Amino acid sequence: LFPDCELGAEPPFGNLYDVPTVMDRSLEKDDHIAFQAGSHEKAIRMNMADFRKLANPRVMEFSYHIG
Repeated sequence: LFPDCELGAEPPFGNLYDVPTVMDRSLEKDDHIAFQAGSHEKAIRMNMADFRKLANPRVMEFSYHIG
């Protein structure tokens, strides 16, 4: 599905591949976000507001924290 990414590595911006980008609600309050950059060795760290503007992620609740 993602020919410019390594096998098994997902792209950070689904909108570039016509697939939705999802983000867990627990990340909303973070100032920055880090994610794979289409490889298993590289990552991108960026301002959360910029990520949300670029990726327009669907915010959902799909994780939980054991405390």
